[in-house]
Amino acid sequence: MAGVVFLLVATIWGGATVSQSIMPGWSLACSDSGACHPDVDPGALLPDAERASVSSDPAARARFAAYAARPRVRAGLAGLILFDEVFLIFLFVAVGLTLRRLGGAGGPVLARALPWLKRGALSAVLWAIVQPLTDSLRAMLLFPGTPSGASWYIALDLTVAGPAMLLAIAAYATAWALEAGIRAERDLATFV
Repeated sequence: MAGVVFLLVATIWGGATVSQSIMPGWSLACSDSGACHPDVDPGALLPDAERASVSSDPAARARFAAYAARPRVRAGLAGLILFDEVFLIFLFVAVGLTLRRLGGAGGPVLARALPWLKRGALSAVLWAIVQPLTDSLRAMLLFPGTPSGASWYIALDLTVAGPAMLLAIAAYATAWALEAGIRAERDLATFV
């Protein structure tokens, strides 16, 4: 059942990723009254300081909206969104398939599940590496449309990337150790 939940989350996340790549800045806002409405605000993709400078000035907001609507900018944003989210979506799929195989009947379920766990861990490592890169590139792509203009921007939040990387490496090491144990058990069984 848990595997199905992860696969469902991967499907929903994939749909949201496609929506965000088609309409950069797309989000779904829901209120306490139960009403939900979609919103498209490319300014939400900016770092906080730049977002404040754009949203506080109507002329800057209009210039930024025109800049963000350019086909080249939209294509760049779409590519960055897809590149960033594909690793996370694959992580959900891999965990879902790992859990489905562990819950399966017959045969060596652990041996069938471990390759998917390793793929998911590798995807998590790649996501932790790609996340700051795509955040930086997205900001630099959008900065020319802001009042401050084009500039370099490095987005590196180790409070997110650091633990994600360590957890992914731990999962990969665990899968590797379990696979080594399974191989040793098979070798011993063949020897005996």
